Amino acid sequence: MTDLTPAHMETAPADGGRLHVGWFIPPFFHELPIDEDDPEEAARRLVLTAREVMANRTEDEQLTMALTYATLIDDLRAAGAVYAGFCVMDMDGRPSTASVAVYRQPLYDTTAEDAVSSIHGALSQAYPADDIRVTELPSAKGVVRIGDAPFVLPADFSPTGERVTVDRGQIQVYVPLPNDAEMVIFELSTPSMEDWDLYSEVFAEIVRTLDWGTEEDAAMAAALAQPPPAPPPAPGSALLRELYARSSLVLDTLALPGRMDHGNRLTAVTCADCWSKGLRSVCSARHEWQIDDADDGALAPAVKRFATQARAWGWTLLEVSAERVSAAEQPEDGYRITVAAVPGQHRVTVDVAAPCTRTVRGPADSVFG
Repeated sequence: MTDLTPAHMETAPADGGRLHVGWFIPPFFHELPIDEDDPEEAARRLVLTAREVMANRTEDEQLTMALTYATLIDDLRAAGAVYAGFCVMDMDGRPSTASVAVYRQPLYDTTAEDAVSSIHGALSQAYPADDIRVTELPSAKGVVRIGDAPFVLPADFSPTGERVTVDRGQIQVYVPLPNDAEMVIFELSTPSMEDWDLYSEVFAEIVRTLDWGTEEDAAMAAALAQPPPAPPPAPGSALLRELYARSSLVLDTLALPGRMDHGNRLTAVTCADCWSKGLRSVCSARHEWQIDDADDGALAPAVKRFATQARAWGWTLLEVSAERVSAAEQPEDGYRITVAAVPGQHRVTVDVAAPCTRTVRGPADSVFG
């Protein structure tokens, strides 16, 4: 999965100030209109979603789907849901479905750190047969509950015309927020247990994108066109090796004699897309370097050699001129390299940018395993 769409909420003002909380949801999840107070508008959005999801089914079937989810909206809102969505997938002719919800709940007389221990104890007592564990997320510590959550399908929606108990697997992740006043709860539910591994991996990716910023962060984001510099990645990290490997390829391709003792900079950054959506933690990195004291007449041929080699690698050329070439390993989410000649200064600059790590799937067991 390489394409995620943003969702967000804002906490109530507290001693620690208001937090802007964000996360990303895969685009194949269809959002339920729990944010809509107008019943008619909510119904219209549900019908449009049902038509999109069940484009090849009858109008009666589409209406049944819309009504089914309409009955859930009030319950979700009453439970503190700030997001709810579902997916319907075709697994080689077999239908499969799952739902994701995000809830907002208050914390009383505790800190986020102490809340983790309290939540773990309470869940262990309430669900002794379930898998309860503390997990480290990129931006916080949370408590994971994995267990069964069977539900009763009403006769009106049952294929047999009778009430049916349906087996369902569920994962919940409780994350106290650093304002010590609230927590968010991520919940995945699916009756399609054949696809449990797939959905748990998708859910792990969603939870890993959780991030937040203060009102001061939001004001700074509005004032700054670029995110502030962050510490470089730790030496020896896989990301560092990947950046240097690509820089080495560019250096070999340019084949340009000169000095390289200035302008070599490795920076960890929040990519522009995440920054614009309110996420503040580091998600990418870039390696910027330059060759000085080069022959001005050799600059344009060197840039041209890089363009030729980028095509040979199968990269997409985003910008091509005699003095500047920008290429992407993949149009959407790969590494990007920009090589620019600076005539008159005997210099060529190189910028190697890594993709956003929030769009790269990691192993599912990094959160739940």
